[in-house]
Amino acid sequence: MGDYPVRNIKNILFFIHQYVKQLQKKWKSLLLLFVFPILIISIVSFMVISLIDSPSDSKIAMALVDEDQTEETKMISSFLKTSFSQDGSVELTIMSEEEAIIQIEENEISAYIVLPKQFTESMYNGNSLTIPIVGNANQKTDSFIVKELVESFTRYIETAQANILTVYDYARKTDMSNDTYQNYRYELFIEFTLFTLAKDQLVKEKTITNIATSSPTHFFTLSGWFLAFTIWLFGLYTILRKDESPSLIIRLKLLGLTIWQNVLSRIIVSFACGLFLAWVGFLVIANYFSLNLYVVDYLRLMHYTTLYGLLILLGISIIDVWIKSVKMAMLIQILFLFFIIITSGSIIPSIYLPLSLQDVLPYIFSNEIFNWITDIALEDRNYAEFTRLTITTITGFVLLWLSTTVKERWGS
Repeated sequence: MGDYPVRNIKNILFFIHQYVKQLQKKWKSLLLLFVFPILIISIVSFMVISLIDSPSDSKIAMALVDEDQTEETKMISSFLKTSFSQDGSVELTIMSEEEAIIQIEENEISAYIVLPKQFTESMYNGNSLTIPIVGNANQKTDSFIVKELVESFTRYIETAQANILTVYDYARKTDMSNDTYQNYRYELFIEFTLFTLAKDQLVKEKTITNIATSSPTHFFTLSGWFLAFTIWLFGLYTILRKDESPSLIIRLKLLGLTIWQNVLSRIIVSFACGLFLAWVGFLVIANYFSLNLYVVDYLRLMHYTTLYGLLILLGISIIDVWIKSVKMAMLIQILFLFFIIITSGSIIPSIYLPLSLQDVLPYIFSNEIFNWITDIALEDRNYAEFTRLTITTITGFVLLWLSTTVKERWGS
């Protein structure tokens, strides 16, 4: 029993050696595998970038309708208009609802929001705040961005509301006159609400720029690299796959070689080669675009590409273990990769996917990883979170081990 781990490692090294020799024999296929995705993706990316990349300034036009017409709502409207104009991504116009409806019908604005009657009193009294949004059916993407922005704005207001109500509760218990109390309430509104809205730069905190259109060359180049990495992993794994006759499987079992050792070795070789190709490509991209990355950024990106590569290969391997037919297994693997790529947001940016998928996307590993990679590489994100992805990867290895163990015991 004591020499089992050593024997297990020796068997894995044996398979790795065999797979490396197999790759050496198929160097022509490897060369084609490396070049073909780059060629196809480059052509497609160039076409997409040519269509999207436009020198025109594309701002999101929206309107604000103030039905309450109090000093407080006027101040909020003025603050939002100033904040948006400074950011440069949104053009906010204050108008009546009749004018806003006409503007939407003429496709002049993407959406309009309404500060309803009794909005100020509802805020002062601690009631739930609702800000209606009317979107433009012809500009669904921009309308969705406005919706996200307004939800962020509402959360800030509710934060200020909680602070204001706490102070009001103490103020009511004093001998303060009603006029003094009203003035005090207004001062608190200014102090808490505007401070809460301004302190985190609302517009910048809720990023409304779409990197796919604001920087299409960088985005789609990185998307192409991400897609190529996926193809390289699948291509390498497929090259190493070979049909094993029942007699060969029996001989391998007699020698103490297991399905787990075989599959794990194939994953290791495919992953090592795929990661090497991916990082050669990424370093070329980083150098060409002069990306402002530090050593810690490269380490974070390495971590994410490692987790992504392992999760892709684990998914492919589990399918391979359970599906006997090679053709059927390959079909399911292609469908699996198609789903992973589409939901990642690399080909179709996440914001353009159906709204029904928006709440699910953060739980799909490819979407989470691609978002982190683009944030770090293109948007100077200076922190990273690996916990959930690491747990998912460990779970994948456990599921693969259980799958191979069950297949061994079934004798198939």
